[in-house]
Amino acid sequence: MTKSKFIVHYLLLNKFSYLFAIACIFVVNYLQVEIPRYIQLAVDLLNKSSLVSKEELFVNVEWVIALSVVMVVVRILSRMYSLNPGRIIEAKLKNDVFHRLNRLPSSFHEKFASGKLISIINNDLNGIRLFYGVGFLQLFNILFALSLTPIWMWKISPELTLYSVIPIVIASVIFRMGFRKLRVLQTQRLTRLQDLSEQLMNYLSGIDVIKNQQMGEWATSEVTKVNRRLLDCTLMIAKLQTIYMPILDYANHFMKVLILGLGGYYLLQAELSIGEITAFLSYSVLLALPLMHLGRIVTVYQMGMISIDSVQNVLNNEVPDTDLFRMDTAEKSALRNSTLLVKNLSYGYPSATDKPAERVLKDLSFSIAPGEKVGVLGSIGSGKSTLVNCLNHHLSIERGHIFWGKKDITQLSRQDWRSYVRTITQEPFLFSDTIEQNIKFGAKPQQATAAELDVQQVLELSQLSEDVQRFSAAEQTLVGEKGIMLSGGQKQRLSIARALLTPSDLIIMDNVLSAVDYETERSILKGVFNRIQGQSLLVVSHRVSALEYMDNILVLQHGEIIARGTHAQLLESSNYYRETWELQQHETEDAL
Repeated sequence: MTKSKFIVHYLLLNKFSYLFAIACIFVVNYLQVEIPRYIQLAVDLLNKSSLVSKEELFVNVEWVIALSVVMVVVRILSRMYSLNPGRIIEAKLKNDVFHRLNRLPSSFHEKFASGKLISIINNDLNGIRLFYGVGFLQLFNILFALSLTPIWMWKISPELTLYSVIPIVIASVIFRMGFRKLRVLQTQRLTRLQDLSEQLMNYLSGIDVIKNQQMGEWATSEVTKVNRRLLDCTLMIAKLQTIYMPILDYANHFMKVLILGLGGYYLLQAELSIGEITAFLSYSVLLALPLMHLGRIVTVYQMGMISIDSVQNVLNNEVPDTDLFRMDTAEKSALRNSTLLVKNLSYGYPSATDKPAERVLKDLSFSIAPGEKVGVLGSIGSGKSTLVNCLNHHLSIERGHIFWGKKDITQLSRQDWRSYVRTITQEPFLFSDTIEQNIKFGAKPQQATAAELDVQQVLELSQLSEDVQRFSAAEQTLVGEKGIMLSGGQKQRLSIARALLTPSDLIIMDNVLSAVDYETERSILKGVFNRIQGQSLLVVSHRVSALEYMDNILVLQHGEIIARGTHAQLLESSNYYRETWELQQHETEDAL
């Protein structure tokens, strides 16, 4: 979507509100230029002492009061119907941006840091809100004021009107020069705001490391550098605004001096009356107001245009075609309880250089039948997590390598695919909510009632029930941001409880038992086996004890499957597996 289409699209969302606002703004400006006309008549009648003139004077004053009251009411309506759409569009855009971010592939999020995206949602959308609210209101105020007011001024004195325009034209030329410089600086400011947000997010995420490694001074100095660049840019904007924005005010003051000087001359020449000069001065004030607002609308316009560019960086990124299409209920049911088939899967992360990417996974082939329990054993760097991210389609893979039944998973939308596959990662994300709500996160509305009955059961299966009961609020205990109130093992067990709550065809456990002891590990696996009877299970671990009871075990080393079989078979046929098992057995005995 181009920028012009973007602007029109969101304008049309509130077209009736905007149309009513335009009508109200026109009425306000029309009344503003009508009121000085009655003031003119009233002032000219002050020199007359007849009863008729007094009656006419009272009538003109009554008209001024009545029109002023109507103008106040209509102005309130104009502000309501022109400013509220800005809020509505801001809310709509936040939903649109979040919806798009939720559907964009991992390749997009690798290019855009979370801090920058947060800055776009907060700072840039605020600029767009002002653009569609205050910007719209002031734009039509200025258009109507600058079109109606000069006409009424011309009716009084064409010569005086022409002289009044001269300082405004000169000021507009100078103002345009500053406008160009300000737009460049506004772009830099929003970019530096995004950089600061990104850096703060990184440091807050690693606050424990910064404290433990006594890196506080270094982190502070790095934030200060970025913040200083933002401050320098903001100060430069303030300096230019200080220089260029008052030019319009100066032009307004000079215009009033001209009106008083030339108006006095015309009064002495009997070409104008005192009432006409009074009205003309009133019109000059009406002309000055939009000129003073012009500086503000220019700033709002600049921020709006720059903010739209930032938001379009998100909205214009294409969602993969396969993610746009969803399967119907019959198609989904036909793929239930299918076999996961991996054929000659290879994967290498994209390289920043022209060199071909080094393969992390190399020609992997295996299958997981319905109800089968498969384990993957591998050391750090063997490609376990990459394999998991390929299987759950977090990473973009080529066609023809991973199938669910007869369906290539690259031809399924990620949302459809993840209705079959549930992944439990080694670094679970917990929301700042209660234990119960974290477990129920992701459950569909129709499953909510049943989920409430199963929360205690999945807590027991994940060996977390006793820990939860020791908390003062039990399942209603708040876990804090990212689960800060829980230990590493408790976080992993809570994520297991979350995955077990609602059914899925295949559960992938990516090294989620690394933070629990061996006895707890066996208890959790036993509970999982009992809970998911008939469902497939893939357990990825570097601990042999987590895989002993699997139907089939794959030994992964340097991205290749070097052995496969049951626990007993691998103890006889694979030196790597046997040596790993013996080493971990000694570690267990030492721990006991």
